[in-house]
Amino acid sequence: MVWIAFLVFSVTLIAVLGGYLILGPGRIGAAEIRNRLFLLEQRAIRQDDNIPGVLKDEVLSEVPFLHRLLAQFPSASRLDRRMKQADLTMTPGVFVLLSVVLLVVGAAGGVLLHWPSSVAIVFGVLLLLLPNAVVNIRIRRRLKRFSANFPEALEMFARSLRAGHSFTGAVQLVAQEMPKPVGTEFQKVFDEQNMGIPLKQALLSMAERVDSLDVKFFVTALLIQRETGGNLAEIIDKIAYVIRERFRIQGQVKVFTAQARMTGAILTFLPIAVALAIGAINPDYLKPLVNDPAGRFLLGFGIVLQITGMIVMRKIIRIKI
Repeated sequence: MVWIAFLVFSVTLIAVLGGYLILGPGRIGAAEIRNRLFLLEQRAIRQDDNIPGVLKDEVLSEVPFLHRLLAQFPSASRLDRRMKQADLTMTPGVFVLLSVVLLVVGAAGGVLLHWPSSVAIVFGVLLLLLPNAVVNIRIRRRLKRFSANFPEALEMFARSLRAGHSFTGAVQLVAQEMPKPVGTEFQKVFDEQNMGIPLKQALLSMAERVDSLDVKFFVTALLIQRETGGNLAEIIDKIAYVIRERFRIQGQVKVFTAQARMTGAILTFLPIAVALAIGAINPDYLKPLVNDPAGRFLLGFGIVLQITGMIVMRKIIRIKI
């Protein structure tokens, strides 16, 4: 009983601290300092390649050893980019440590509860993937909010240009008037440009932070217009029109695929619901699947097939426009 109480306390503490680190807003002062250092880093990279590497390297972890270890893997930079896309102040080192701790706690908890080794390992792996799932959810939610307000921001940008504002003034107006995350991203472009970063690099950084096809259209159109000329306000209006038409077509696609999505959800969760119902009615009926080696093999094989079918159905019904 003491081990179980200690395990429950450890899992609860890690879940609370991990949730705060992932979902919490973070300290405003620390976030501001990191933002300033990032801008200084970008400026230093563009202006002088002979300066020391103090500001050139991304801080992957506050622990020097872990920073050097993560710097050897190219996936660490992709993880850092995903942290920025999710608007998290967490460093990749904290993310990796949290995932590893959850893996160890999950596997150790399964062993202490006398679960089969395979079940304990699976439970640990699920906890390992939990922070990554939370980051994916935050990225999707942030991208959804950005896409919903982006056409309006482009229309405001075009109206500002027609009213006689400069390009920088139009960017600042959108940053001040639009809600997060659109206003935040335009504010970063405005701040980076004021810090001396070239406009091209500031726009490309925005396209990297917001992994959206609409933003890539916008950035590409701006860069081409600055090289070839043309009516920028008219170009922005056409981009806003194309984006709104894409939203309309996506809505129609969701209507046409509603039956397929419902069928996929039923086929995914029906075996789980049936197994829970049978376990509640007759618990001894499913014991051979857990106690017998052949039953555990069939159970694992069925789970793999179920996940494979879910992924295949998801790929079929998700139509990119």
